[in-house]
Amino acid sequence: MFRLDARSGAAALALAATLALTASLGASCAGAPPAQRGAAACPPLCPQPAPPPSAAPAGPVVPGTPGEAPAFDPERLTLVLDDPRLAQVQKLVEQEAYAGAATAMAQALSAPLSPADAAAFRYQLGRLRALAGDPVGAAKEYDAAAAAGGPLADHARFAAADLLARAGQPDAALERARAVASDVAIADELDRIVAGALADKGDIEGAAARWRAYLARSWPASTWVPEALRFARALLRHPSEDHAEEAIRVTRRVIDEAPGGAGAGEAKEIQDQALSTLPFARRKPFLDLGPADLLARARALLASRQDKEALAVTDALIALPEAQAPSAFACDAFAARGEALGRLRRRAEAADLFGTAIERCGPAAPAAAGGTPAAGASAPAAASAVPAAAVASAPAPRRPEALYNAGRASLRVDRHAEAAARFALLEKEYPDHRLADDARYLGARALLGLGDQAQFVQLLTAMPDDYPSGDMVADGLFELALFEMERGDWAGAVRPLERALERFPHERAYHAAGRLPYYLGRAHIETGSPDKGKALLEQVIRDYPLSFYMALSHARLADVDPAAAQRALSAALERDASAPYTELRSPLFAQPAFTRAVELARQGEAKLARRELDLLGVGGKTAPREVMWASAFLLARSGALPQSYSILRTAMAAPAAVELAGEWVDHYPVGRWRGAWELAFPRPFSGLVAAEAKRSGIPEALAYAIMREESAFDPRVASPAQAFGLMQLIVPTAKLVAKPLGLPWSADALKRPEVNIALGCRYLSQLRGQFSDNPLLAIPAYNAGGGAPKRWIAERPSQSFDLWVERIPYEETRLYTKRVMTSLAVYELLYAGAQPGEALRTPLPASPAARSAVANAAP
Repeated sequence: MFRLDARSGAAALALAATLALTASLGASCAGAPPAQRGAAACPPLCPQPAPPPSAAPAGPVVPGTPGEAPAFDPERLTLVLDDPRLAQVQKLVEQEAYAGAATAMAQALSAPLSPADAAAFRYQLGRLRALAGDPVGAAKEYDAAAAAGGPLADHARFAAADLLARAGQPDAALERARAVASDVAIADELDRIVAGALADKGDIEGAAARWRAYLARSWPASTWVPEALRFARALLRHPSEDHAEEAIRVTRRVIDEAPGGAGAGEAKEIQDQALSTLPFARRKPFLDLGPADLLARARALLASRQDKEALAVTDALIALPEAQAPSAFACDAFAARGEALGRLRRRAEAADLFGTAIERCGPAAPAAAGGTPAAGASAPAAASAVPAAAVASAPAPRRPEALYNAGRASLRVDRHAEAAARFALLEKEYPDHRLADDARYLGARALLGLGDQAQFVQLLTAMPDDYPSGDMVADGLFELALFEMERGDWAGAVRPLERALERFPHERAYHAAGRLPYYLGRAHIETGSPDKGKALLEQVIRDYPLSFYMALSHARLADVDPAAAQRALSAALERDASAPYTELRSPLFAQPAFTRAVELARQGEAKLARRELDLLGVGGKTAPREVMWASAFLLARSGALPQSYSILRTAMAAPAAVELAGEWVDHYPVGRWRGAWELAFPRPFSGLVAAEAKRSGIPEALAYAIMREESAFDPRVASPAQAFGLMQLIVPTAKLVAKPLGLPWSADALKRPEVNIALGCRYLSQLRGQFSDNPLLAIPAYNAGGGAPKRWIAERPSQSFDLWVERIPYEETRLYTKRVMTSLAVYELLYAGAQPGEALRTPLPASPAARSAVANAAP
């Protein structure tokens, strides 16, 4: 992958509290490129040799030889504000003194500059004037930048158009907007600018056409919701019945589709105003929705996570005559209500309701119902718990999904017989459906909950043969092995682990990477084959760098053979330190979109750079991995660390994204590979984190691991559960921690890094104090609350830590624990030296104190 050594990687990612990067070029005058040696930087006698014609051009894209794709060299990327001539501008920007920064930039522009530097500086001056609250002055600078030409000329025209429209100069805005080329990423936002300008000129029909085109595209809610409300208000300023109806349709979309109901209050006010202007005949259809519209509304509300509102709509849905007999509509109506009830944690009601949904879905199609069920998929006796549909009708298309969701609803409330019956019916009726193997896996678990161990073993043992292409087969075999390991039958676990490993020799998803060879190695050690076991543990250390199971393997191998553990880790590090370096090369680096993205990144325009990168397939994850990696670096370098990290996090999260991750996940962070790991595991707010971790007595690596998984380093993020900031604290918890420290705890305060990091580190310290015999238990406690791990330890006091994590009852907490421990292992080795830290020294028992107490109490 790309080369980024420890020195340059640390410099590139040493982010200040605002996520702005401020590394200095530090070049001497004589050694600086000609474009950086103006009169303001060099004395009159400064040597200025002209570069030879063959010299490599400035910038991170290096042309290849004939027949070779260009390369991306991240070390050649410099921000505009990194220029030594702009040191005073940069200092003022860091202080958010934008007016002063604009004055300093104007002074820099008075010196002799190359055409490229003049255009770049002028564009930056436009940004600074806009930030200083001078839209007309900013538009003037953008006009000058556009006149200078270069890759960002169209972006400058667009920015000028947007600013002039906001400043109430619609004619000037329209003039600039018409000059923007259609092939730049922001061209699809011109409809928004033109619509607003036309509306300001009184041309509501022209504006409406543009707003319709704009709102027909896919946008983040933060973008389309305000624009939809603006459109609706503009329609009402030009009264007519047609305009009122369109305003109602636009506001209904906001009310139903905006995530979490954002903007719904204002939308309802506009809607009510529009309804009041309509005669009864035209108002009535909006008040009395038909069945199809009601169903569509319920689905939209569920999709936007407005669960209470969705439940209210389903009240009306299931009362309709059309929902009283089996049909596709009735199936969907009751399934939607069941989903809403489940999300509102009315789980028993949801399980009951799904029973009715299955009835309303009608019977399976004759061919499916009469077909041969998958081998071993015989329905248990509890299948009779599902009532047969009394009326023959065509089956609803979503009947398989209804059966699956019904089984899950029953499983959540421990109605295991009912769950097993529903899953078995899905397997019987739809043996080739994509959910059939999922139903087998969950149905077997439901049977185990009933105490039917024999059928549990039978169903999972047959799973590889019954579902040769099933994506749940590895989990099924692993579940069977876990069952054997938990009851101490390590010999019984060997065969399912071997079968799974034969079929899935290299699992890559973070929650499974290395689990099969790790547990197979442990099983061999437990059954008297230590050499085979140690070899498998060494394999995990070698092949799954710094994964959750690599950490477990190192700890367990160190317990039985410390020298072998050290040799395995040292050998892996030595191997990867000299592994060959692969340059980032792609023909896409020569595309205008990538050139624009580079220049936008240099300007600090991360969002606009991402838009250009999306033209190359970055957003859709179809771009080559070289482009994905280059994009991640560009975004990080321009200050958009959360967006950069999201690309890399996706790469690590699922087997389907392995190509995106590239080779780096198979190599330790040494040598040429270190830079890739530094990009994926950065250390923003380094000064704050170091100080607060030390003050709270916790490992710095743990603070970063929690922060990485909680917020992806976005200091202003808020979760649906109203957790805020970098370490995702809720206000009640923050208040308890903050009071003794004299710190604020409001939602706004928690979005300030210095407050959030201080409180998050102190809270982690308190949790670790509750689990002094195994501080790693603070990780699941941070997600589920301190009482949950204590309860699970009390239920399983003698269990080993590895099996204890596998049996954390909350799936979210179980996966969270694995993710954070993975990040902890990386941060420890990457930044704290090669000596194993807490992750690689994981205690073997979940709670050594609890295990000891049980052993001492034994007769």
